[in-house]
Amino acid sequence: MNRKSLPSPLLFACLALLFIGCERLGNGVVQEIDFPTHTPQLAVTLISRPTTDTLVARAHTSAGILDTTGSKRLKNALFTLTHEGGTSYTWGGQTDWVNGIGHVLPNVELGSGSWTLQCEEDAFETATATQMVPPQIDSLGDYAYAMTTALNSMDVDEYSDGEVTKYFLSRSWTLELTLPDRPSSRDFFILKAQQTNEGEEEEEEEEFWENSTWVSPDIEDDTRIEYNSLADGLIIEDVSDANSLNSLRFEVDQYSSGEDLEALLANRATLELAALSPELYEYYRTLELIANPSGGPLFTEPLLAYSNISSGFGCFGLYTSCVISLPGE
Repeated sequence: MNRKSLPSPLLFACLALLFIGCERLGNGVVQEIDFPTHTPQLAVTLISRPTTDTLVARAHTSAGILDTTGSKRLKNALFTLTHEGGTSYTWGGQTDWVNGIGHVLPNVELGSGSWTLQCEEDAFETATATQMVPPQIDSLGDYAYAMTTALNSMDVDEYSDGEVTKYFLSRSWTLELTLPDRPSSRDFFILKAQQTNEGEEEEEEEEFWENSTWVSPDIEDDTRIEYNSLADGLIIEDVSDANSLNSLRFEVDQYSSGEDLEALLANRATLELAALSPELYEYYRTLELIANPSGGPLFTEPLLAYSNISSGFGCFGLYTSCVISLPGE
């Protein structure tokens, strides 16, 4: 006689537990979460070097995640910048507002030492922040860099576009930098290429209708150097206490084209080297992580942008800078 085998009691128990577990999981995943009410605060940004043609400050309202209107620009905000020695600048309001830029104060020179920024606007608590001017980075002085360069290659191609003869010039350099490395303080720098046709008149742009300079680390995975999209350059970090900023090597490539070969050859590639305050470095670092997250656990706390403003939003950052010109031949 044929008998049909029946499922064992153990199988029934497993199926029951699986069903109950799935039901509990389903009930637990979909939940309503009450976001805390956000009270708008002043969000203030002022990033500058001590000597500049214009000082630009911006003030917005902070906004919560459920705020559909988002952040708003505050055109009536009033800014005061005060040096520890007593020097003070005040600007803002509708008078100094430049649409699309912010509140502009021309012809400013900030002396070395500590500066305190204060931002006031009706209906908001006053926001403040303090910054120490970084040492002036240059090829000479107490905070100097050392540099060696070598022109590795230079190629000139000639081609015709109708009746006009044009030239394409490409040059490549190896650049070695040794940056200041103070034993009692951490040092941060940005190295970036300057495009020489920025801000030139239209007729001058025709002479250099293509001119691009690129700088990259010679060692791809150098832990001291990392590209930052917000700063549009390479951030260089003092990662240890033992001369970690010695002999940093970079490759610089320049591509330019136009009708005047002599002008192309005379057009030297230039870089900007800046020394950052630690607060400005941290601001750039966290914004880069937010814009380009590198992954991590699924359930982690959200990363917030660094702020040294008393309201918790924005940044007051200072830097010094100098220009590095590379030899044409």
